[in-house]
Order: sequence, then structure tokens, then C-alpha cells
Amino acid sequence: MQLLYVQVQNFYNKEKWDIPAVAIECKTYLDKTMLQDASTASEQLKYRNPNAMYIVVAEWLKLTDSVNLRKYKIDQIYVLRKQKNTDREFRYQDTYIKNPLYADVVEHLFNSVRSFLTTSWEGGIQYGLNRGFLI
Repeated sequence: MQLLYVQVQNFYNKEKWDIPAVAIECKTYLDKTMLQDASTASEQLKYRNPNAMYIVVAEWLKLTDSVNLRKYKIDQIYVLRKQKNTDREFRYQDTYIKNPLYADVVEHLFNSVRSFLTTSWEGGIQYGLNRGFLI
């Protein structure tokens, strides 16, 4: 797992400590068990830093359409090949077409993380009240 840290200074004790701002979990393929594990890790991270972002990046996807992604505590899932994982015996056949790693997916990942890290985490009730919606 890759973590990007934000350094926080405690002004009372003059201590500095790091808290994760972005966590990126990298997988060859993502199945339901791995998704559940990542969701648990995301919950633990967000317990310590509610502002943190948790992303899963996989080369292949091994989920069915029956999986409800909304119930998991992950901010985003990227599938670099835009392709499902198939059985290994099919992947090594001459007729198998292996998608490339798509640049638009990588670019979206980069831009999402950059935007997240450069956007102010300030807010609060008054900020939300001025907009008319709080969260």
C-alpha cells in the first residue's frame, strides 16, 4: 500500500507527526475478498483521519455485477486494463486479447489525487451553510 502523508504540527507540545492523506492499495486483480479487506483498511484509516482518501488500483477486475460497490468504504477503484480477470488458462492462449494499461485511467487517478491534495480541507458548518448544503 502506498501512503501519502501530511505533516501536522502540534502547537502545544511542539511535536510533528505524520498522518496519511491518501492511501493507494495496488492489486494485480481485485476480487470480493480483497475488496472487503480494502474496505476494512479504509475504515481504519478514516477513523484516524476522516479527511483521508482511500483508493484501490488493480490491473484486472474479478467482481461480478451483483457486487454493490456503494457499501464499501473505498473512495475510488481503478482498473488499469479496463478488463475482467479471466481464468489463467485462457490468458495464455494465442487468441486471448490482453488490453493495455490505459493512459486515461492513470491520468484520472493522478488528477484525482492531485486535486484532493491541493483542495483545502477547511470547511465547517458556516462554509456549508453559505452553500446551503453541509456535507
